[in-house]
Amino acid sequence: MRVWLCVDDAGEETPSIRLNWQLNDRTVEPTILHPLAPVHKFGAASFTGVYEFAVEGSFSPVNRVSVATQGQSAELKIRHFPETVSSDTWFRILLISCFHQAENHQALVSQTYLKIPAAERQDLSLFMGDQVYLDLPTLNNYPDNEAKLAERFERYYRTNWTTYFGLDALLKSAPAVFCPDDHEYWNNFPHRSPIIQNSWKQESRQRWKSAADQLYDAFQCAAPEQRGDNIEIDVDPLSIMVLDQRTHREEDRSATLAPSGLQQLNDWVDRLIDEKKIGAVVTGQSLLDKPVGEFQGAVADWMLPNYRDYASIVTALQRLSNAGRPVLLLTGDVHWGRVTRIKESGQTRFIEIICSPSSLVSTVGSDQLNNIGAGFRKFFKGEETRWPRHSSAPDAEPYFAQQVFGKRYRTEVVYKHQGDQFAMLALRKAASTLEAKVTYYEIHKRPANPREVPLGLLR
Repeated sequence: MRVWLCVDDAGEETPSIRLNWQLNDRTVEPTILHPLAPVHKFGAASFTGVYEFAVEGSFSPVNRVSVATQGQSAELKIRHFPETVSSDTWFRILLISCFHQAENHQALVSQTYLKIPAAERQDLSLFMGDQVYLDLPTLNNYPDNEAKLAERFERYYRTNWTTYFGLDALLKSAPAVFCPDDHEYWNNFPHRSPIIQNSWKQESRQRWKSAADQLYDAFQCAAPEQRGDNIEIDVDPLSIMVLDQRTHREEDRSATLAPSGLQQLNDWVDRLIDEKKIGAVVTGQSLLDKPVGEFQGAVADWMLPNYRDYASIVTALQRLSNAGRPVLLLTGDVHWGRVTRIKESGQTRFIEIICSPSSLVSTVGSDQLNNIGAGFRKFFKGEETRWPRHSSAPDAEPYFAQQVFGKRYRTEVVYKHQGDQFAMLALRKAASTLEAKVTYYEIHKRPANPREVPLGLLR
């Protein structure tokens, strides 16, 4: 069991303090994967470390880890992570992305999550990108200074990771794995952005990236141990591959993955075919997007199909489909939710699940216009607009990766979800395969009932 620890405001002596650990009321000495260290090199107030515990074969369903030092203590309770998906109970995965803390009014993310019955909470959390928005507010004048940027980014992370108004309630509830997207750096990273002045010059981008890298390592990189590596998680017969397509994304659009990332993906595909497993792939952006033109890519965002390794990535996943192994595609990014089946000759080959956002980012100008429009509709037509700032999900592109596969794979949208949200993907064994469903939860001061979307058997 791997535990991430943050110590705040303990002063310069923090790295040398003695930590007294207990696991299920037994004193233990964990393996230190990352020793307690400042979250950046410019006089940080926060120190983080990563520790690994050997869990014995006979233990209770809930593991309790506590740590004490200098009169302070903290405790974490985590359910045992299953080795297999059961036929008796659902294996649940929380899907969440795009959390803008400044818009999380009344701590609605935490409030909504804590209302989920304990028996229906997740075994694993997948944070699929934009856990922080380091480049907001848009109109702020960011210093072009690495130390000052690091100090600012530290404040954002501390608020998001350690407070009720951040993600604290979700982070401590189950094992968590993180996938970075552009706002872990800046909009459309690593490319220049017209709205981020610090991105206009190469040396300015490098200073920002260096500061952001240090904070990502400190807060989001408990697994893998090296930023940029893909992550594999097995819960037989399910295997999850979390692709990091931001950390080493190339400015010339030659690649989204690290140099070894594509080989790791292909090795994973080989293993799943060999072991007859069912695959799930997590990406920061949708693999169903179409490439955008030069102007849109430069002004807004480049999509995954705009990069030269896109064809190799989807071709690797096609090998699973060709071998009769179903594939789930999990992503966020786009600020709406959607479930799409991808079919070949009427048979489902892939299912894409999009869940975004958990707390919608502020957009200067657009938000104000949308709110004015909602006001007019209410005044003149009596229409109450539940989500005035949120876009509705569009239909998917008619074919999956058409520039690679032509019209081989047709898409079919089965569900759309508007507004702030997170989703719970649930799987359980059914004969020689898995039964699957996804439930969308509305994050709202007056939330509607959760919407369950059956996905059927993953054949």
